[in-house]
Amino acid sequence: LQALVNEELASLYEERESMAKDIRMMLIPKDPNDTKNTIIEIRAGTGGEEAALFAADLYRMYLHFAES
Repeated sequence: LQALVNEELASLYEERESMAKDIRMMLIPKDPNDTKNTIIEIRAGTGGEEAALFAADLYRMYLHFAES
């Protein structure tokens, strides 16, 4: 009987966590800008090769972010 109670308790804890996550997501208001597009310009500016490398890193970072 104790094993049955422990199994059900574990199941209920998982269900509670899932429900808490769902409730938190419902409480966060939807951003009206989520469905809008954007244009980002990344320039190396002054700084030579190091600035160009940093701009390339930023480009890759934003590209991966946009794809996910």
